[in-house]
Amino acid sequence: MKKIVVMSDNHGDDRMLEYVRECEPHADYYIHCGDSEAYHKEMLSGYICVKGNNDWALDLPQEAHLVIEDMPIIITHGQHFSMFNRELAMHDFLTRNHCQLLLFGHTHMPLFQREGDYYYINPGSTSLPRGGSDRSYAVVTIDQQQVTCEFKKIEL
Repeated sequence: MKKIVVMSDNHGDDRMLEYVRECEPHADYYIHCGDSEAYHKEMLSGYICVKGNNDWALDLPQEAHLVIEDMPIIITHGQHFSMFNRELAMHDFLTRNHCQLLLFGHTHMPLFQREGDYYYINPGSTSLPRGGSDRSYAVVTIDQQQVTCEFKKIEL
């Protein structure tokens, strides 16, 4: 069983990078789905990171691939999934990359969705939530191909 802490869209609020790690000190992985707006990669030390549409100063990959507990995972920011046919575009992206779990940000709204053997998780935003959601991050557990997700409210 592996514990994965996922955050996104802190938009320059660097306190959130350490806050999340302090709240979840025993994670196996820390993942940032983009739009950190950090000025130096060192600020993201310890996180697996991808580039968001506002990460102009950072040389980060557009996507990252992992295999955790035999589950293939892809991480991206999500700005390329338009509002029209978003779910279809995400599913197409996931299957084209031969993955089962998509971790993404951009919308600033938490999402945990399962469709058959495929999972879609957006941790929301740690700093600028939308759609009536709270500031949040996600704690994802993968255990023998089973995925659970808990959204944690930022208490600052």
